[in-house]
Amino acid sequence: MGNHAVGRAFVACATIAAKRRREGETALEILDEAADASDVRGMDAEFDDATCFGEPFCDLIIEAFGDPDDFRSSYEDEDESEEAYIRFQNGPYEAFRNRYELC
Repeated sequence: MGNHAVGRAFVACATIAAKRRREGETALEILDEAADASDVRGMDAEFDDATCFGEPFCDLIIEAFGDPDDFRSSYEDEDESEEAYIRFQNGPYEAFRNRYELC
């Protein structure tokens, strides 16, 4: 499976799980379920636009591995966006990739 296909599989499973989110279910639980359902742990994965601010998958990563309030203003503020995206890459996104052993 190609790395973009791996990413799309993970995103699709996470999106379905998020839409069916049970009361009290955490973003981390949703991502864990998606990783298991898509069987992507340890694989090379590319997520394309799914990791852009404002995308549901990106929001799950931030909720699970960061503080959403740290990134919320970055969705609208172009001047802050690049700096915030670097913080996202080095914080929540790195923790996400490490948890699922993604290359």
